[in-house]
Amino acid sequence: MEIPIQGNLKTPAKREILKDQLLKSGAVISVTNFSQRLTGGGNNGYDVRWPGKNLNDKILINFRFTNYDLVKTTAMELAAGRDFSPQFADSANVLVNEALVKIMGMSKPVGSKIQWGNSDVTIVGVLKDYVMESPYQKAKPVLIGMSEGSARFIIARLNPDQNVSASVAKIDNIVKTLNPEYPVDRTFVDDSFEDKFANEKLLGTLSNWFGGFAVFISCLGLLGLALYMAEQRKKEISIRKVLGASNFNILTLLNKDFIKLVAIANVIAFPLAYIIINKWLSSYEFKVSISVVPFVIAAILSLIIAILTVSVQSVKVAKANPIDALKYE
Repeated sequence: MEIPIQGNLKTPAKREILKDQLLKSGAVISVTNFSQRLTGGGNNGYDVRWPGKNLNDKILINFRFTNYDLVKTTAMELAAGRDFSPQFADSANVLVNEALVKIMGMSKPVGSKIQWGNSDVTIVGVLKDYVMESPYQKAKPVLIGMSEGSARFIIARLNPDQNVSASVAKIDNIVKTLNPEYPVDRTFVDDSFEDKFANEKLLGTLSNWFGGFAVFISCLGLLGLALYMAEQRKKEISIRKVLGASNFNILTLLNKDFIKLVAIANVIAFPLAYIIINKWLSSYEFKVSISVVPFVIAAILSLIIAILTVSVQSVKVAKANPIDALKYE
């Protein structure tokens, strides 16, 4: 949860009281502050130097400022090193993300000294890259320092063992008591992430609706084709029944051609689907790998739907009295 620092909360002493009361309430398990929204943009500049850097290179670095327990509160993952902690003198230490480590070309960044502005700072932790401004962009290099004075948002991690509504009510009450002149303006970080994927959610919903409609139309087409083929082969089926063919034999005879068509359709569709999905995922820096499982499920479902659809008519034909089809022959 993010709470903007405004009014009385701009005073460090008030923020310490807020943190203490939030932790004592049991509504949260960890609290820190941050200079920007976790998923938003922020300050950036070129004033970072490291051993081996070409001074003519202009590399834009994103700056953030925080306090203790950043990793614990935000659930960011450490690739190496540690988080800021009151057990250490971290005023001249920084955290960096993997994107910045890659740019600096450091194999062992933890413990390395770099220059930030006019100050020498030491890297104590490396954070794994995360979605910051846009999920479509590559992870930007980020450098995070310690600064209480740069705090603009209080970040609190809710207690998972407590009811969310009850925890939010406690937090609202505490914030309102300490900062009565301002409304409680809190946001959930999860909601901020959700907003970044609003287009994808809409695309998913539309895909489900159009996919379902396409399946329905396909079923109608299969049913119509099954009716036509059954009518065309009515006499053949009747003769087979007279010669001793069982209902199962008739169903197999009528269904096998459709199964072949569905199998051919899957063979054509799956490579095209893989190419389209892979191209769509390539626009994201953070993405999942394409699994074979959805394709297997799609193949099985398409066969089941085709068999059930065709069998609706095939069963009628298989159970029909052969005399009705042959009485004029």
